[in-house]
This record gives sequence, structure tokens and C-alpha cells, in this order.
Amino acid sequence: MAENCLKKIASPVTIQDRLKQVFDALGITIYQIAKELGENPSKFYNILNGRAKPSYDTIMSLLACYPQISADYLIRGILPILNSPQANARLLSADDDTIEVPFIPVKFYATFVESFAEGIHATDVDSFRVRKPIVKGHKNSVVLEISGNSMSPQLAHGAKVLAIPVSENNWEYQSGGVYAVMYRDYFVVKRIRDNELLTKKYLTLHSDNPNGGNVTVPLQDIRGLWKIVAIVEAPVE
Repeated sequence: MAENCLKKIASPVTIQDRLKQVFDALGITIYQIAKELGENPSKFYNILNGRAKPSYDTIMSLLACYPQISADYLIRGILPILNSPQANARLLSADDDTIEVPFIPVKFYATFVESFAEGIHATDVDSFRVRKPIVKGHKNSVVLEISGNSMSPQLAHGAKVLAIPVSENNWEYQSGGVYAVMYRDYFVVKRIRDNELLTKKYLTLHSDNPNGGNVTVPLQDIRGLWKIVAIVEAPVE
């Protein structure tokens, strides 16, 4: 009898797979979910990659924050994935809850570098819809697409991030964060750990991935600097 009960509750789909399907069904990013729950995004990346399992508190927090998630599906694997829309007071119109931000995909990097001196014109680039709370307070922000895996696991290839321009007068004070840096004919996303622009007139850009390498850029070669302030979309690795 005990064996029969186990067969009834056992699901061939793992909790990690169910979480992926739930996040896909919700249409929200890992960053957004982590922000809503007050968690570090890396916690959810580790769960989805199978390196950790969600705790009871995490599951309960998800269900409380997103009542549209079916508890039966998340816990037991019983469809449907989401409850009926009538039970969900958190669903909002995409047009009401989002704003279009200039989008610079990888394929546009070269053109962006060439036309940088002329500035960004909305008619020249695509746009990307971002939730208003993420953009709020960030003037002249753009969405950048991450190329390569030098900043993984935090920023995987294809991730979309919100970036804000840093005034040239403030370049020498930037440190500890992830930045998009335009120098000579290159446009890269790297981490600034030790800023030596003020003392030695150069900036060392670091990769989070040990295989990504570092690069040292003289001050006179830097053309623009943007601070990465949020992940707006990220692929599940």
C-alpha cells in the first residue's frame, strides 16, 4: 500500500524542471523573482542548474508572492502550471506595467561604437520592454545584450541588462560593479575591481569567469562607460 501511495505522488519531472516551467509560464526573469523575494539571483541559478534544491520557505514565498502559481503543480507536479486568471490579482497589462527602452543587441555593437559620438537615437535602434519599477530613476538607460560567457554565471550569453551612462567626470570613482565599457573600437561588459584612473591613468577590466581573462585600458582610449544596474532577462543555463 505504501508503495502504491509513493507511485501516486511521485512526479517524473524534478522540482528544478517544474520551477523552470513555472518561471516560463509567468514570463518573468530570475532577477525579477529574486528581487520580489529579497533573495540573491545566484540562489535561483543554483537551484535551476541542479546544484541546490529549493527550501520549504522558498517554495512558500513563491506561492505567497505569485498566487497564480498552482501549488499542486509546484509541489506535486499536477497540471495546470498556473491557476485561472480570475484567482490572480497580480496580473497586469504589459502596456501598463512596462516601458520601452533603447535596445543594443550584440549585432549592433559595431554600429553603436561607430555612431557613438552622434548619440543614441530612438529611431536608429530597437526597443526592449522593461518593467517600470526597474527603470524608475535611471535616466538615459539602455538595454544591452550580453555576448559570450566571460561574466558567467551571473551574466550568461544572451542575457539582457539595464545600463545607465556614467558621466566622464565620474569614471575615476567607479569600482566594485559590472560595467559596459567602450574603448577604441571595442564594446565589452566587465567588472571594475580596482579603479586606477586617478593615479595611474588606466582601468583594469575583470571577467567573472576565470577563463574570461582581464584587460587593461588606458584612460585616453576610453570613450564611454555604462553601469549595469539590473538584469531584465536571463536565459536558464
